Amino acid sequence: MTIKRLQSVTISGKNIYYFAFLYYYVLSFLRFTTFTPIISINLLSRLSYIAIVLLLLKIYVFDNLNWKNILLYSAIILLAFISWRNSQAVDILVYVLFILGAKGIDFRLIINYFFKLGLIMLILTMIYSQVGIIKDSIYVREHFLRHSMGINYPTDFAAHISSLIFAYYYLYFKKITWRSYIGVVIISIVMYLLTQARLDVIVSLLTIPVMMIAREANKGNSLNKKIASFYWIVAPIMSYITVIAAILFVPSNRLFQVVNSIVSKRLELSHLAFEKYGISFFGKHIIEHGFGGNQGFKQFYQSGMSGGYFYIDSSFIRLAIIYGLIMFLFVIIIMTLIGMRSTDTRGYCLAAIMLLLTVSCIIEQHILDISYNPFLIALLAGNAYYSNSEG
Repeated sequence: MTIKRLQSVTISGKNIYYFAFLYYYVLSFLRFTTFTPIISINLLSRLSYIAIVLLLLKIYVFDNLNWKNILLYSAIILLAFISWRNSQAVDILVYVLFILGAKGIDFRLIINYFFKLGLIMLILTMIYSQVGIIKDSIYVREHFLRHSMGINYPTDFAAHISSLIFAYYYLYFKKITWRSYIGVVIISIVMYLLTQARLDVIVSLLTIPVMMIAREANKGNSLNKKIASFYWIVAPIMSYITVIAAILFVPSNRLFQVVNSIVSKRLELSHLAFEKYGISFFGKHIIEHGFGGNQGFKQFYQSGMSGGYFYIDSSFIRLAIIYGLIMFLFVIIIMTLIGMRSTDTRGYCLAAIMLLLTVSCIIEQHILDISYNPFLIALLAGNAYYSNSEG
């Protein structure tokens, strides 16, 4: 019976895309876990090239593009390719291909895959870390134990949970109830007790008022519609403020001191990154020293927080410095367009997620990682936007 089902599966652009997404999703997820001593990161990176081939096949063979789109897509892919070669980070090329290759793809099906498979993988990783199959790296901060639960770092684990909350709200947007919000509060409390990831917990809790407003706006409430209609503008404004604040950061300035303390010294590190590397059009390779993964875990316990730590946590700063100004603008434009289209349909759901993703990007580095953020695929995909006429 299984063989007959496999034989009945036709090779189509859609099936190639769905397979590439699931395949790359698993590789991307594993890359941020403590499975990596068992499965080489270099091997995972090389295996990701298969997804690139599949996505190029889908775009150029199955999408029936006209010459105008072929030239446009090729130019964008070339820019992403140059950014990849300069930064030595293939994520940018793969994500651009996922965005451009989403023609004819059911976006809600993609998020359904993301949510259910991600939930399974995260739960299994947590179980494996607690029974000793993989390491649960435990970091100490102010006498609190911060568990990574099999993920590279506690904040990475918390970011996984936040991204699954985003996906849940998207999938069940029309069915959100007060029980959904209470569930998020409980999850956020448990997440804080396990990880002490304060900023990620704030982002998770922020989903409640943001989605409440979007939900009421979708129902036609005039006040909430006015508020939600400005959601789309948060991405360009906050990305600009984040970059400018990092460039102009002055350690002696009281306001900068307060902001830097709130974001756990991310502003100071971002400023240091700009001083050392600056901004280029096509990005550059940067050597970072974080505390995630087995090597970072060893460094943390050898030297503590002051031991040569240098990591750019903010996605906006990473885009500008590592991937280059062109790719930074490309991503911000995509986020803005998705938010605008969501507002135009009076659905507001994806506009709300773009707002939440923007806040997350100020403090987290995962905007180009499919295992944390598949939402930019919505740009060209089908069945992405809710409307207030849907039941």
